[in-house]
Amino acid sequence: MDFPEILIILLVAMVVLGPEKTIELATKLGEFLRKIRETWDELRYQMYIESLNKKIMEESEQTQSLEEQQEKGVLEYIEEVKAKEVEENESGTTQNASDGTSKGTQAKTD
Repeated sequence: MDFPEILIILLVAMVVLGPEKTIELATKLGEFLRKIRETWDELRYQMYIESLNKKIMEESEQTQSLEEQQEKGVLEYIEEVKAKEVEENESGTTQNASDGTSKGTQAKTD
């Protein structure tokens, strides 16, 4: 609605209802519009809060999945290291010395 249309409606209301009733109607209309605006603002605020909560939940799920993947990676690495140690112990030639000699050879030279 444009301003001229509102002005015409107000003039017709003043003629039909009279000046006192028009003022009462305008007051009630203003209160009603204020309540609608407050309700709308509250609704928008609730929707904003819900969208923030949704984003937080998605980020926490992503973080949990990353942590699980890292934990699986660490466990797999530990298993690989243990498997290598078992293989080395079974072969009996573990080379821990810095010069590449085996433990047995190093013990004999000491």
